[in-house]
Amino acid sequence: MQRTRKSGRKEPPRVYDRATGEYRPVPRGARTPPDFAACARSRAEARRRHRRRALLLFNIFLFVAVLAVAAALSLTVLFRASAVRVTGSSRYPARQIAAASGIRTGDNLFLIQTGRAAAKIKGKFPYLGEVSVLRRFPSEVEIHVAEEPVCGAVAYGKKYIVAGADGRALEIADRPPKGCAVLKGLGVKNARAGAAVEFTGGGTAELVRTVSDAFRKGGLDRISSVDFSQPSRILAVYDGRVTINFGLPSDLDYKIRFARKLLSENIKPTEKGTLNMSVAPETDKAYFDPTVAG
Repeated sequence: MQRTRKSGRKEPPRVYDRATGEYRPVPRGARTPPDFAACARSRAEARRRHRRRALLLFNIFLFVAVLAVAAALSLTVLFRASAVRVTGSSRYPARQIAAASGIRTGDNLFLIQTGRAAAKIKGKFPYLGEVSVLRRFPSEVEIHVAEEPVCGAVAYGKKYIVAGADGRALEIADRPPKGCAVLKGLGVKNARAGAAVEFTGGGTAELVRTVSDAFRKGGLDRISSVDFSQPSRILAVYDGRVTINFGLPSDLDYKIRFARKLLSENIKPTEKGTLNMSVAPETDKAYFDPTVAG
């Protein structure tokens, strides 16, 4: 049987001859006619890509236009303050605090500078320790305030500086306010209402703040005076009748809790004298020396 050897050569391209209705080989070296179907598909795909790009650009333009309109409405028509509300407690009237903020009804909420408004309020009213200005959408501004705890009154020439817990001078008065502890043994270089008190001696401001914070957190009130003349021997007068020697300003939390217990359970409400708490952390003991009536 004769076998036909398959040739590995590629068959030449053929073209359809309209005259004969047959496909005939394309002569070697002749230019191959274009594939009209492939060209049509390519043009159709190009048109689809063009339409997709045009649609994407239109959607982007529409999105930007909507954002621009929304921003313009927000800054001109919508989100205008219809009320300025003051919350919290302070000695200052709410209407004065609202007026000091500079915010007016009708102002746009987005254009209000909340930090600047809070600073203006705090600068005008030194007794305010916490001031926050909040936008309450869609049409309200809330100003929340809280008073700065009073640390005590310090002699300053012929007047007294009312010092806050944050070290600022809350007021310069002719006399200590009622119920305000007098802080003794302190030198003051400079003081101005609303600004930090400048004490003489390094670390004095920190010492005063530490002791005052400990009294406030420990609930030891009714303190009429505190003597800082000797930093290693802090003396506090309780209720005008018992002098408490706290010694060094260390372990104050423990000393204050111990002193409160003794003042409420062991020392009579009418007794006067000196309560020594200086060694309580080491010995767990305190010593009360009553004043003998003469």
